[in-house]
Amino acid sequence: AVRSASPRVSVCPFPPPVMGDHGDAAPETDRAKRKREAKVAFAQREEHDALDLRLRKVLLIPETQRSADQTSLLRAHAACVVSIVSSLEHRKARKATHTTRTEEREESKDSVAKKTAKLADLIRASRARGGFVLHTGAGFSTAAGVPDFRGQHGVWTMRAKGMHVPMPRFERCAPTHAHLACVALHANKFLKHVVTQNVDGLHQRAGLCDSLVSELHGSVFRETCDNSECEVTEIKRTFDVTSGKPHNGRHRHKTGRACDSCGSDLKDVVVHFGERLRDDVLKKARQVCLESTLSVVMGTSLKIPPANTLPRLSERRVICNLQWTAHDKTAAMKINAKCDDVMLAVCKHLDVQVPVYDPGKDAVAREVKEVKEQSSTKAEFAPLSKKQRSAKNPSMPRTTA
Repeated sequence: AVRSASPRVSVCPFPPPVMGDHGDAAPETDRAKRKREAKVAFAQREEHDALDLRLRKVLLIPETQRSADQTSLLRAHAACVVSIVSSLEHRKARKATHTTRTEEREESKDSVAKKTAKLADLIRASRARGGFVLHTGAGFSTAAGVPDFRGQHGVWTMRAKGMHVPMPRFERCAPTHAHLACVALHANKFLKHVVTQNVDGLHQRAGLCDSLVSELHGSVFRETCDNSECEVTEIKRTFDVTSGKPHNGRHRHKTGRACDSCGSDLKDVVVHFGERLRDDVLKKARQVCLESTLSVVMGTSLKIPPANTLPRLSERRVICNLQWTAHDKTAAMKINAKCDDVMLAVCKHLDVQVPVYDPGKDAVAREVKEVKEQSSTKAEFAPLSKKQRSAKNPSMPRTTA
């Protein structure tokens, strides 16, 4: 018997629409409506982006070299062309403003001389209230060989260009004239306190005691015990405690050394981005700023909180920085000059003698000198351990006995 071929039935890939009671289509659900509107908006956005790209390419062509079709395209979408041209001009103006603000500009010698004389008068007047508060940033230590961050050759500026700025060994950096001027101003009761964002410890190495300096971001010459119950709270070192760490990275503070008292891990006290400042240090810095009538800001762009809020606590502010800062308009005076030149000129107006740096009084410098003498007399060195070889900046090898 011959089987009859069964007819093929076509199957629709999409389900049939849901019909209502009277045979019409069911009302659209909220979810389906949102999906449909999202698809329509996405298609419109793609069409708008494609048209925007076509118009931008045509605008890049000189007007004399455009074809008739390109000219008619611009005329047909005149409103979009006006918006694109306005955004391009705004972007160009913002770029020019950013370039101007990041430039390092130095005033003439006559202008600096007049402003430093005025600054000396303000400092002399603040003496009745205990003296002025000095706020220092990375630009205060550039003369010592420590790079800044936002300068022409700063760390972040060169990193944006794909270049690396090597950091010097902090032990081999010496205090500058500006650091020594701080010591002289405090000895003559003009300087009350120093609030610094630097971690190089140059203020103390110049001769200021620890109680006169509020190191907001810590110091590379101090480390603390990880055990909260340990009697050892903080240890001062004559070497950079971060240079020989067995690892490298943000928010990693273990130095690889153990506490002599309890055996727990020792950590550096450097504050990284996103970390909390020590409450006691910040509280003291705020207190001295509130009590002082004058805050002198030197070598910082005042962009990092909460350090940028502290100078505003004083009645008057004077800013000394080569670059633009957001607080220039509210400051009593702005000086575009180098920190060393300003501090020496102020000391001259106040009849203050700036001392000469004596490495013999600096414990860090004495340690560096001893290491150099030992390395010059003994040629044999102990081999580096596996931990030191894997470190990014291995510490200096100890000489053999």
